[in-house]
Amino acid sequence: MNINVAASAVSLLVLGGVSGAQIANNAVQLSAQPTPKISVVAPKDAQPNNQPVQPAPVIVTVNAGDTLSSIADTNSTTYARIFDANDSLSDPNVINPGQQLRIPTNDEQLPDRMASFSTAPANPVVTVANSYAPRKSSYSTASYALPDDAAKAFIYSHESGNNPNSTSPRGCYGLGQDCNGRVQAQCGADYACQDAYFTNYATSRYGSWSAAQAFWQTHGWW
Repeated sequence: MNINVAASAVSLLVLGGVSGAQIANNAVQLSAQPTPKISVVAPKDAQPNNQPVQPAPVIVTVNAGDTLSSIADTNSTTYARIFDANDSLSDPNVINPGQQLRIPTNDEQLPDRMASFSTAPANPVVTVANSYAPRKSSYSTASYALPDDAAKAFIYSHESGNNPNSTSPRGCYGLGQDCNGRVQAQCGADYACQDAYFTNYATSRYGSWSAAQAFWQTHGWW
C-alpha cells in the first residue's frame, strides 16, 4: 500500500512537469543561499550617554573659630576664590557659624569680587604699647552729629555684622574685630563683655565712638 502511494506521488510530480531531480536540485540551491543578517537598532533613549558627569558641589558649614583662610587651606583653594564663589558673602572679612559656603573647583571661572576690597587693608593688627592707655585724639566729638551709639552701631555693623562670634580670614574676632586675641580670651562670644572692651578701646584710642567712626570712614579700619 505504501509503494502504491509513493508511486502515485511520483506519477503526479511527473504529470505536473516537475521531476524529483528538479526538486532536489532546487532544495540544494536554496540551502546554499547565505543567511541574511538582521541588524537590531537600539532605541534612541537606549544609546549610551557620553556627556561627562558633573561632580556634586562641595558645600561646607562654617563652625565657630573658622576663617575663610582655614576653610580654604582645608579644601586646597584660596579664601579669595571662596569669596568670589559665594554671593551670600558681602565682606571677605566676615563669616558666621552655621553659614554654608560652596567650594569652587580649581578650573572654575569666577568673577573678581575681591577687587572692591583690594584698596584698603582689612582689619589690620593694631599694636598698642599700653593696652588701655588714654590717647589724645585729633578728632573732635563736637563736629559729629551722630550720637555715640549710632557710631558704635556703624562700626559693629561694618566690622562683624554685629555678630560677637564673627571671625575674619586673618583671625580677627568679635564685634569690633580684635586681631590680638584679647577679646576672644577675655569674653568669648559674650556680647556685653565685648561691648565693654570695644567701648574702652574706642574712648581710649580716639576719645569717643564718633571719632572712631570718623577714622573708620577715612581709613576703612579702626
